[in-house]
Amino acid sequence: MTNATPDPKAERARRAHEHLSLLHTMHGTDCAGRWVAISLSDGSCDMRLYESKREAIRFQLHETQCAYFHFSGVPLLNELRYYLDANEDLYDAGLSLADPDSYLNPETML
Repeated sequence: MTNATPDPKAERARRAHEHLSLLHTMHGTDCAGRWVAISLSDGSCDMRLYESKREAIRFQLHETQCAYFHFSGVPLLNELRYYLDANEDLYDAGLSLADPDSYLNPETML
C-alpha cells in the first residue's frame, strides 16, 4: 500500500468543481452570465454570484489570489484544473488579465 500524497492542484480543482456544481444546483439558470471568484490557494469560493468580473474582484482581499470564472455552465473537472493553473501561471509571471471584464474560456484553452 502506497501513501501517495494528493496533488494539491488536483485537490484545488476538485474543490472548485464541487463549489461550482453546488452553485449551479442552488441557482440553476440564474448562474448564467454571472461571475464566481475561486481561491487559487485551495479552490474555495465565497459562494456568491457576481454581476461582473469587476464586482467579483472588488469583494476579494487581493485580485491575484483568485481566478474569476464566468458562469456559462459547470466545466469538466480537467477544464477547470487547466483554467485555474493558467490563471496561477499568469499571476506568477507577473501578468494578469488587464481588462476587468475579460475572461479566459476554459473550453477554448484545451
